[in-house]
Amino acid sequence: MKVSEHDEHAHDHDHDGHRHEGHDHDHDHDHDHVLIVDRLPAGDWTVDPEGSEVNFKARALFGVLPVNGYFGEFSGDLTVDAAGAVNGSLVVQTATIETGIAKRDADLRSAAYLGVADYPQLTFTAQKLEASGEDHLNLTGSLEVHGTTIPLSFPVYAILHGDHLHIEGRVKIDHQAAGLKWAKPGMVGKTVRADVALTLIQA
Repeated sequence: MKVSEHDEHAHDHDHDGHRHEGHDHDHDHDHDHVLIVDRLPAGDWTVDPEGSEVNFKARALFGVLPVNGYFGEFSGDLTVDAAGAVNGSLVVQTATIETGIAKRDADLRSAAYLGVADYPQLTFTAQKLEASGEDHLNLTGSLEVHGTTIPLSFPVYAILHGDHLHIEGRVKIDHQAAGLKWAKPGMVGKTVRADVALTLIQA
């Protein structure tokens, strides 16, 4: 596992969609932060929801005004073998979507969008994690949402902090291309951006 000193790593990860007040990111700051650039530490890891966020941002109202939101309940696990191969998943409870407007949240939970009665979970499954040769890793996997599987590949930043592993990633999901038919002319855009910041502890 190669690491580099992590004082201020360069990627831009804003939390403009963050309204998840119960999460506490104030872990033990006596440990150094190190940025992992080739493979994760081997072992079984589990997501600590108290130190994690699953946020999203979309465009609405003629593509001008952004909609920021988050999912309040999720769980996940990750297994890393000695060679650095990974398998794991992040499971999100769709009924816990929040955007700050009750009517909009009800619409998003309805059959027209997430359909939480029939599809109570959306699941991202990690399939491959590779070094990029830069300051991030490349994650490949698939997102299962509303009965549709969407392949995804995107950069993630992995930071080791004492006995905690932090993984952050941002990915744009083209739900229109995936056939979900969520886009509404003049109202809902064709893509949504997911911003995920996870804290994992050894299981």
